[in-house]
Amino acid sequence: MSRPTSGRAAPKSSRTQQQIHRARRRQFPKYRVVAAVVVLAIVAIVLGLHLSSSTSTPSSSTGSRMGTARAVGLKAPAGTLTTTSGRHVSVASLLGTPTLLWFVATWCSSCQAGTQTMAQNMSRLKADGVHVVEIELYRDLGQSGPSISTFGRQFAAVQFFNPDWTFATSSSALTRNYDPHSYLDIYYLLSRQGRIVYVNGSPSSTMPNLLSQAAKIS
Repeated sequence: MSRPTSGRAAPKSSRTQQQIHRARRRQFPKYRVVAAVVVLAIVAIVLGLHLSSSTSTPSSSTGSRMGTARAVGLKAPAGTLTTTSGRHVSVASLLGTPTLLWFVATWCSSCQAGTQTMAQNMSRLKADGVHVVEIELYRDLGQSGPSISTFGRQFAAVQFFNPDWTFATSSSALTRNYDPHSYLDIYYLLSRQGRIVYVNGSPSSTMPNLLSQAAKIS
């Protein structure tokens, strides 16, 4: 006589699989919690990086406008420079003469080309009464390059000795005030009253614009 099958126990292997499935179902909520924590951590890191980058920019409105057309109309920021002859000159002492403050790095190829272009156009700038001050950015922005004196003699040639063209090095404050974003080959045209009237860069390609602006303040 055959035994009834309704009360028969499941095979051992089947019971083991059921226990594993139940254990996995109990662990699913834990996995969800861990995944949520990981996602929140990633979001926090991204937000932290965004906030740190946004606070690294200059905090003052003047600093944020330097190097852009928005600086036009501002009073030229203060600062000092040292000429190749060793004189310490302040921006304030340049008042009374239209001045081109041009910030370069001596290892910058655009600055080298711009110096050659400037040499070819010094007579026109002089006719408009503009004094050119070519300034090596503080410590050459951390790169290795020749001294501003060697640079000027090489690329300005005989114009290096032109009394209307001064070569100099920048103080830390001057570089920070005029080039807070570490732009290369940027220049500011200042009026006699010490106001910024034009901002641009790379005179090797923007000289026509510079000459046009210089003619307006003569």
